[in-house]
Amino acid sequence: MERSESLEVSVTVHSLGGDILLETCSVSSIQDIHELADASAQKLNAKKCHMVSSDGKIISEFFDLKNHDRLTAVAQHVSPLLQLVGLQNAQGDLVDATYATVPMELLEQIALEVASGLAHIACWFGGPQHLAGSPSLPWRFGSLPPPGPFNDEMRLRIGPGTPVVHLGAMVVLSITDGLPCFPAVQKIRATRELTVDDIIKIRSAHQDECNKNKMKLLEQHPGADTVLAIMSLVRYTAEEVFFELRHRAVKLGEDI
Repeated sequence: MERSESLEVSVTVHSLGGDILLETCSVSSIQDIHELADASAQKLNAKKCHMVSSDGKIISEFFDLKNHDRLTAVAQHVSPLLQLVGLQNAQGDLVDATYATVPMELLEQIALEVASGLAHIACWFGGPQHLAGSPSLPWRFGSLPPPGPFNDEMRLRIGPGTPVVHLGAMVVLSITDGLPCFPAVQKIRATRELTVDDIIKIRSAHQDECNKNKMKLLEQHPGADTVLAIMSLVRYTAEEVFFELRHRAVKLGEDI
């Protein structure tokens, strides 16, 4: 049922970085939301802002709001994807004048390629396939200078705190093990940037469930005595990041 605009709801407005822009206040109409957006734009030095709900939806109607909701003000020219890889700053400005000579579609494609590479590495980071050291991602885009996260060798060193999924993306988890505790598909809206550590936690949770169902899973793999959770990236787009979770049965001591 749609919420009557005679009701009031309480909201707090945050920046993409999590800082409070506007303290908790009551709103009772979509016009109030527009005024919050204008006030947030002034604080962010932006022309206009979208107000995004705690579940990642742009507020377009008053009944989209929940009471005590945490709203995020996003400047309309800001691209969370470009920000993830360091091409754009928090105000939505490109961080290098050279980037302004490149079509936005190409910049977005570059950002997708970098983000996809980061998410792919996050899938195995800290697991049995990660032997030692800090993996890195090379900058492969010719004469374009690499953004700040890349070092002088044009490589981005990856650690647990490295962001790999941009704000607002729908994260889809496809679980192919048939474990009774998990639905076949889970969807999670990224209400902040997700890091390598967040991906490790998702994989670890799947490993825990594999361990609980170890005997059942090993019945399908004679000779194996260990079940390893495997996570892989299926696709990465501006709207959706799709991961697959499965398992691999091995005999302890075998190469993984």
